[in-house]
Amino acid sequence: MFVERRKAPRRNAFKLGSIFFHEKPHRLDCLIWNLSDFGALIEVEPDTRPPIRFRMTVAALHLDCNAMQIWRDGRKIGVAFVL
Repeated sequence: MFVERRKAPRRNAFKLGSIFFHEKPHRLDCLIWNLSDFGALIEVEPDTRPPIRFRMTVAALHLDCNAMQIWRDGRKIGVAFVL
């Protein structure tokens, strides 16, 4: 039986976004699979290594927030939004 552990349900997004590194003026493209008020599931190219903490923007969703990597499985990364 599946047990939902998230604080809020996730909504499908499937939008392109960008990850900005805080320590460098560098940007990575990413795909936002889904998101909630507290986090998101994103996908990056397999050979990229974004930092643990970064700024994420998604123009189509009017989203600009700080995020922190919680887990990673290959190309997919679970992130939590942070203040």
